[in-house]
Amino acid sequence: MTRQLPAALLAAAIALSIAGLAWRPAMLAAGAATWVAGILLLQRLTRRYRAIVVLLAALGAVGLGIGIAHGVPPDWRLALAANQPMISMLAAISFVRLVAPRGRTGEHKAPTGRSGVWQTTMAVHVLGSVINLTALDIVANRIFRKIPLPRAELMVLSRGYSAGAFWSPFWGASAAALTYAPAAKSPILMAVGAALALAGLAISCVQIIRAFGPAVHDFRGYPLTLGALRLPLTLVILVVLAHVLLPSVPVTGIIMVCAPALTITLLVVRTPRRAARRLVAHARRSLPAMSGELSMFLSAGLLTAGFAAMLDVVPLDPPMLRFGVPQAWALVLVMVFLSAVGVHPVISLAVAANMLAPLEPDPTLFAMTGLIAWGIQAAGGPLSGLNVVLQSRFRVDTFRIARWNLSYVFAILVLAYPTLWVVARWSCGATC
Repeated sequence: MTRQLPAALLAAAIALSIAGLAWRPAMLAAGAATWVAGILLLQRLTRRYRAIVVLLAALGAVGLGIGIAHGVPPDWRLALAANQPMISMLAAISFVRLVAPRGRTGEHKAPTGRSGVWQTTMAVHVLGSVINLTALDIVANRIFRKIPLPRAELMVLSRGYSAGAFWSPFWGASAAALTYAPAAKSPILMAVGAALALAGLAISCVQIIRAFGPAVHDFRGYPLTLGALRLPLTLVILVVLAHVLLPSVPVTGIIMVCAPALTITLLVVRTPRRAARRLVAHARRSLPAMSGELSMFLSAGLLTAGFAAMLDVVPLDPPMLRFGVPQAWALVLVMVFLSAVGVHPVISLAVAANMLAPLEPDPTLFAMTGLIAWGIQAAGGPLSGLNVVLQSRFRVDTFRIARWNLSYVFAILVLAYPTLWVVARWSCGATC
């Protein structure tokens, strides 16, 4: 099987998802196209990952079957397209890699020592918050020469990148949180999440400098320059302005439009004759490479539909009487624990959203809970997508990476409580 059919289906799904912002049936068609692409791409997954995905999908199908047997009609929108906006958003963002800064050697003087650590960690964070995993390659290809990476240098990539989950609307974490809490207030999530990210980055840089020891003076890092910041800031500003002007349009939908539009505009300006060819080549190469996230999000949507059908047949009492700050922090702990044993946060979010629905939790507080848990597991989960990528590219065992980030995980767990308290007071006052 070639990559052309799955790539074409995923590209069509992006277009249909954008159309679905105005005409809802198009989102179902996008979901159907994505499911076909996901099935075709199953063979690209590792055996263990494929087994997990198939198990989750099977559990969802069983739930739907039990519901049908008891007269509960399947929610096809939930089964086919529950996570489609998230999938299409991530696929759309991948095109930004075509115009991302490459940071060629010699463009700027490399920062050294402690300043180099701070600038490099922040550069990974800023770039990774918008262009995702491509940021690791951009920074690593310029400054790192030794494989496997030593502890301190690996921490620069891991800590700088994972903190993006706390606030960035371009991360799957944000898309998932808004999928299961669509009424959440994005400005609050971004503002408070960014504050948590800055605190986490400050803690990380202090720990990274200590990990380097005397060798920190020899470290040559990646310059945090206006050129590196221009693209991420432009995209963030576009999304924020569009959200202010069109508050009824979901942030995921705005990103679906803004990311490809900005990419196409810059390509046409920079290389007009090669723009179309580069877009097609990217679609063929990079969209099928999303098979892991694609399969997990599809199976999570089916599991959610099955779980919802089961709840209609056998209602379950929520595991708590209310959802306030203490309960939100407890949910963070549970999600982090589950991620340590291999449960993806999108699964935890989906199940928690269904179980807590009778309590009508404040959506912004619930969404922030998911963002914090997602960011923690990205750095500290031995089976997280980030750590698996770091293992494959830089030859460092995922369990070793998780162990190196253990103190960071505990620090963020401590900071999570006051963060959730601020969100609760800002979003719902004394009612949370």
